[in-house]
Amino acid sequence: MYLTEQELRGQFEAVARTVKALLSQRTQAEEALANTRTLCVLGCGSSYCLAKSSALQFSQRTGIPAFALPAGDLLVNFPAYEKMLRGATLLLLSRSGSTTEVVRAAERCKKELGCKILSICAREGAPVEALADWNLLLPWAFDEAVCQTRTVTNLYVAAYGLACIAGGDEAGLAALSRLQDHAAEFCPGQDVDLSKLAAKPWTQAVVLADGGMAGLLEEGALAFKEICRRDSNHYHLLDVRHGPMVQIGRHTLVVAVLSSGERGLQQALLRDIMAKTNYLLVLDCAPQPGENTPGVHISLPDCGSDDLKAIFALYCIQLLCLQHALVRGIDPDKPEGLDPWIKL
Repeated sequence: MYLTEQELRGQFEAVARTVKALLSQRTQAEEALANTRTLCVLGCGSSYCLAKSSALQFSQRTGIPAFALPAGDLLVNFPAYEKMLRGATLLLLSRSGSTTEVVRAAERCKKELGCKILSICAREGAPVEALADWNLLLPWAFDEAVCQTRTVTNLYVAAYGLACIAGGDEAGLAALSRLQDHAAEFCPGQDVDLSKLAAKPWTQAVVLADGGMAGLLEEGALAFKEICRRDSNHYHLLDVRHGPMVQIGRHTLVVAVLSSGERGLQQALLRDIMAKTNYLLVLDCAPQPGENTPGVHISLPDCGSDDLKAIFALYCIQLLCLQHALVRGIDPDKPEGLDPWIKL
């Protein structure tokens, strides 16, 4: 079994440990977040995708302004962001805790702008641990494979839980504790349909997702590039009509993650997409009785908010990418020209 597959399929055991670790530090997390006026979430690559979700979810649950920045952008253009960041709280999301852009940018923010630093990292003893005022360490979630699967999910879960703590969302925290049980029921049943779709002759992928889960599913789009080497993009659902639709052709796989929002608008978009492509995968947060949803349709577990259901949407995408890589004879553990983390 490839390392990527081992980590992909074992991610929910790691999630259970992550939730337990976060809840054990709830009091310290509340103290670290006290008096936060603005939150900036920093990341690079996959972690920047997660940062987008984390910032939006934090604002939605607390009403506190929050935004995401790519750490490399901040490092290169630091003076342009000084007024935004002075006195802000920074949340660092990182697999290695050693990515140069994240470490250097955070150091400058702490030293020059007085920023408090919080860190969620999948490696112990990393530079961000020494830098941060509060740490959540998740070594059991560290991906040894170059392409992240388990780490992504666990960083997302931890940041989501932190937002729930800050916003007093007890239902959200309780739902996190049940994710492993939902995974045990849901995940084994997805191999057949996804393996069939993986064997189809699509040549590029588009992932559509909205709201707090959009950043996580943007990482899903990145998984197509990294794991099975297919060109891919992420867009918000209705926004795909505003230009990107022209690039969807018969050999484009569209993965649409439907929210529990307005169904008519989402279903109308699916019909428009099916007029352009032969390949549509619908990952549905809120399936409705009697709906005639086109494409391959997978109902996501009823495990809480759409943001939590999105974890299972990402699992489906990761598994699809793995299976498509194997169909193409590609080693998912060895993406050409990609390193696990970047040192400048």
